Amino acid sequence: MAFPLYPELKSEVEKMLLKFFEQKAREELGPFRDVRRFSVHEGQKLVHNTLDNQEDRRDMAYEVGSVEFAISHEEMAEMTVDDVRALLEEKAKEFGAQQAQQSYRVLDQVTSETGNVIDASGKPLTVDLFLETISKISIAFDKFGNPQMPTIVIHPSMAEKYRTLLEEANNDEDARQRLNEILTQKKGEYDAEQARRKLVD
Repeated sequence: MAFPLYPELKSEVEKMLLKFFEQKAREELGPFRDVRRFSVHEGQKLVHNTLDNQEDRRDMAYEVGSVEFAISHEEMAEMTVDDVRALLEEKAKEFGAQQAQQSYRVLDQVTSETGNVIDASGKPLTVDLFLETISKISIAFDKFGNPQMPTIVIHPSMAEKYRTLLEEANNDEDARQRLNEILTQKKGEYDAEQARRKLVD
């Protein structure tokens, strides 16, 4: 069966394969997996601003992401559906890893430019450092006023230390009070930002 003779079937197969590729690529994005996406169909760069400075326009050049593979006619003739699926999954993971690395680079650049960085200077992770970090982060709230705490990305070797730190903070009355004060401030900032957006709308 030659696909060119069945254009509708070819189109459906292409859509199915692309959907599978995108799904597997997104699995590699880690904390960026649930970030909202939009498509840009023209231009060489993205012009944007930040919430803390609506007037300062910034430029971000697009980066090319790609994966390559080559299959001979002889290999193609022997490929099964499982072979195609395995190849697509392998290349999708490569592509998703590129996207994740690029997202971390952009995040590092933006936080450095805005001064939203905490340098521990090699000091161990402490409750104070944790609270200072939270104070630097923009936090959203749901319709009931509950904070939507951000995803925190750490190296796997720090996971146990971080769990211990959270338990320590939860059992420390002073730390809980300081966290509540930070969240109260963040709620005020969030409400003000939502009010500004409504005025614009």
